[in-house]
Amino acid sequence: MRTSTGTRIHGLLGLAVSVLLVAGVIVGCSGSQGTGPTGSSGSTSAGGGAPPLTGAPDPASVPPPIWQANLSGPNPLANFRNTPYNNDGAPAPEIEDAPGITGAKAVRYTVPGGGKRTELEPQVASYKEGDDAYFGFAWNLPDDFPVNADGWQVVAQWKNDGDGSPPIEVKIDHGQFVLDGGAGGEDPGDNYFTQPIGPAVVGQQTDLVLHVHFSTDPKKAQVDVWMNGQKRVDAYRPPGGTRYQDEDSYLKTGIYRDTAINQSATLYLIDARVARSYDSASALVGPKG
Repeated sequence: MRTSTGTRIHGLLGLAVSVLLVAGVIVGCSGSQGTGPTGSSGSTSAGGGAPPLTGAPDPASVPPPIWQANLSGPNPLANFRNTPYNNDGAPAPEIEDAPGITGAKAVRYTVPGGGKRTELEPQVASYKEGDDAYFGFAWNLPDDFPVNADGWQVVAQWKNDGDGSPPIEVKIDHGQFVLDGGAGGEDPGDNYFTQPIGPAVVGQQTDLVLHVHFSTDPKKAQVDVWMNGQKRVDAYRPPGGTRYQDEDSYLKTGIYRDTAINQSATLYLIDARVARSYDSASALVGPKG
């Protein structure tokens, strides 16, 4: 059982990269082609507005996932671990009606100004060297979510078992969904990376799907990201890999953020899936028609 959430390391690394994001600097790396809707190999395509939510595949038409949140079931949080230590300066997550989707439920995460975290851990195994998986998230940012706050706000992380920042995370930074990581580990100065995904738009659902090949070897490690069905990060190979040496990674989702942010934030998780293919991970609950 995990009883510690670790200590985050960001400091000047995160500040410097935030400046680059605001300036519109986009960096790509070479890699191999993933599956699902495609983009150019080893590239990032985060310019312009967010792509429209085009409608997810019918879950009955795709392979079953390894894990699904199943938030509209009789026991909505049964597929998450009981980890009260993941609430720090914030209330525990609650189940509410999903915004904009009749009959669906969602996890509501809220962190007040100055609060630190409210997160849940899916009941899935930790990720070891050579593992490969697809992760789908359907999020809704309410109109008052502080997307332009001056500070980091993590909404999903593949946390290492030890202390420090994770090898991979998705955060909201200066109006963007951003893939970053590597600020922990043995050499954060060289291994910290960031890749913009696309605009963090409030008042509507955003679907993100990530494909991760877990490895400490940057020649084998790979991340692909799709936003609303459009590939935005293609075959990216983090300089320090996608996991840390001798440490497995586990998934957490919710809000984990800089305590210097004085605005309250609420996030809705409408659905989440862990799967072996893009199609299965992308079959998320969402608006119909």
